[in-house]
Amino acid sequence: MGNGLEGQKVPVVRTTAAGKVGGVQHRPSGFALWRGIPYGTVPPDGGRFAGPVRPEPWDRVRPALRHGSMSWQLPPVHDRASGTLRDFGFAHAAVPEHEDCLNLSVYTPDPGRARLPVLVWFHPGMQVAGSGSMPGRHPEVLSRNHGVVVVTMNFRLGCWGHLFLDDLVGRDTANLRLRDQLLSLAWVKENIAAFGGDDTDVTLFGESAGAHNIGSLLGCRAADGLFERAALYSGGCENVVSRDAATGFAREFLECAGLVDDPARVFSVPNVHLKVAHERLLRRHEIVHYRDVVDGVHLSRPPIEAIGAGAAGRVDLLVSNTANEAGLWDRLMPGGARVMARGAGAGAARTARYGTDHERFINAELFLRPSHDLLRTKAASGSGRCWYQVYDHVPSNHSFADADRALHGMDLASLLLDLSAPGAASEADVTVARHVQGALVDFARGRCPSTGGVPWPVYDGAAEKLVRICREPRVETAEWPLDDDHAAAGR
Repeated sequence: MGNGLEGQKVPVVRTTAAGKVGGVQHRPSGFALWRGIPYGTVPPDGGRFAGPVRPEPWDRVRPALRHGSMSWQLPPVHDRASGTLRDFGFAHAAVPEHEDCLNLSVYTPDPGRARLPVLVWFHPGMQVAGSGSMPGRHPEVLSRNHGVVVVTMNFRLGCWGHLFLDDLVGRDTANLRLRDQLLSLAWVKENIAAFGGDDTDVTLFGESAGAHNIGSLLGCRAADGLFERAALYSGGCENVVSRDAATGFAREFLECAGLVDDPARVFSVPNVHLKVAHERLLRRHEIVHYRDVVDGVHLSRPPIEAIGAGAAGRVDLLVSNTANEAGLWDRLMPGGARVMARGAGAGAARTARYGTDHERFINAELFLRPSHDLLRTKAASGSGRCWYQVYDHVPSNHSFADADRALHGMDLASLLLDLSAPGAASEADVTVARHVQGALVDFARGRCPSTGGVPWPVYDGAAEKLVRICREPRVETAEWPLDDDHAAAGR
């Protein structure tokens, strides 16, 4: 049957808290899907920059066969060398963009089964682009190949999901993307049993921006009890700023929008006006980072501090990096590593430590240090288990297959490879994909991951062991960047 989608298609209806949704089941495989189910909505009255609300119930069966609208998409980088705005192909061209994009899709190997582990996917896209159905990233293959329920979702991105206007217009606009995601996870807890999933066995997994999103949820009080495990691929808990910094960013955004003298107009100008403001910011800074804000309400403290104080209590963690996260950026655009390093906002002393070695700075400060901080803090909290992996395989069919080491994002070629129809993947690619997927599924089932017969050691602050994922996985001792005290002593 190849990928399990051939054969007869029959309608399948399930009941959610808001009403019935009609999906499709493939026979004889049993694989079923529902797409574009609304988990929330942006309030119709003054909805822009407002918190999400539950959707209005419906009476008839609602068709759920097409991908739902995705957030408005923005380019993440200005390439000064060519004078162009780079979008890196995150968007799905066939999916419409809309402010009201709060929808999700559910994939299950068999809706007649019950209490299957649930995996909820957080997509990448630098917080400005992407969707649950973005090209080349199909987490539903895990459902077909491993007997788990997979949920993908869309939420507000860019300025629509992150612009903090509370101290400028006196309205609660904080952390809208985070609040969208909280509502989607509440939907999963309330409804996933109807689709064959176990609402007490929910694992979040995400890469890059998606991993950063999970990092913020780990430190969010409102997320308590919404998930049992979290797998973060190339991302940590550090994508946050203070209230003052978020307000300063909002002021500059309004300046680029020409709205400084009348900031309340930001609620009513056309969306193209906001896109132009973003593009003006890009031309100033080359890269624009949209971050969560420690506003004292939705995030009461930086997530890493909250985790140290016991947030995310019994949640287990799987943390992952690629062998050379930084090597991607110069391949994407001339001077890309310099742009990433300069836009990181790291302290002057830490930046000076690396000079013009931008790739070393990116690997150490933007990826390894956040992973170390998260693992060390969680392990020291005394609750929940942690595992750490380094993905060290270059897929043969990747567009950068000439790389010496695995670059940022390469792990998705293994994590989301359809093992039932691997296409042009080599034998080594398939072997590594089985390692990566098997570890995640073991983790999602509450087991200690085991890869190629190698059981993973639980991470602790003393031994600091990792599993290197390659054709023949092995256990190693982690090597981390020097912390600030040790670095200062060595100068």
